[in-house]
Amino acid sequence: MRTRTTSLFRLRRLAAYTRRSIPGIKKEGRRRIAAGWSLFNGERMERELFNSCIVLKNLAMVHQDMPMSGDFILEQLMECSKSLKNVYADILSAYRLGQGENAFLLLPARVPTKAAANFAAILSKVDKINPAELRLHMASFEETLTGERMTKGMSRTEKKSLITTMAATATIFAMLLNFTIVVVFMDALKMVEQIF
Repeated sequence: MRTRTTSLFRLRRLAAYTRRSIPGIKKEGRRRIAAGWSLFNGERMERELFNSCIVLKNLAMVHQDMPMSGDFILEQLMECSKSLKNVYADILSAYRLGQGENAFLLLPARVPTKAAANFAAILSKVDKINPAELRLHMASFEETLTGERMTKGMSRTEKKSLITTMAATATIFAMLLNFTIVVVFMDALKMVEQIF
């Protein structure tokens, strides 16, 4: 089966082949750009990992009587993903070149999160475990991701509510200060009128 790739993937491949001949950014600069990019895309990548987990769980349910190869699973994950399509394509090409479990280390290298490292560990053993066991692994991984996402959502909500409360308190304080100043000035104006 011929693997479809995106133009960004092909461009990145070309850049990898010609990196030595093109005077480029130093390693430190590339690392900084990659770190900033990964922080920017972190949430989207975690959602994509969650979707990949569900796809893998569904594949394990459908093919529970016959084991699946790592090649087939990677092709299916690549077809069903958007943001991680290029990462899965790189893993698939390294897997086909015979790198075995080392091919799956590309996922945590490109998506530097704990969830990506755990998912890569599960993917690296996909040839050795049967689909029923894989389904259990995916169910526990899905629960872990759901819990982490809920925790992040709750902390985000708490921050927003704290900011809203602070803004409301500042507004009320400003209104009370304004009222106090108006009352004091009114009394001061009356006293000044009585003097003159």
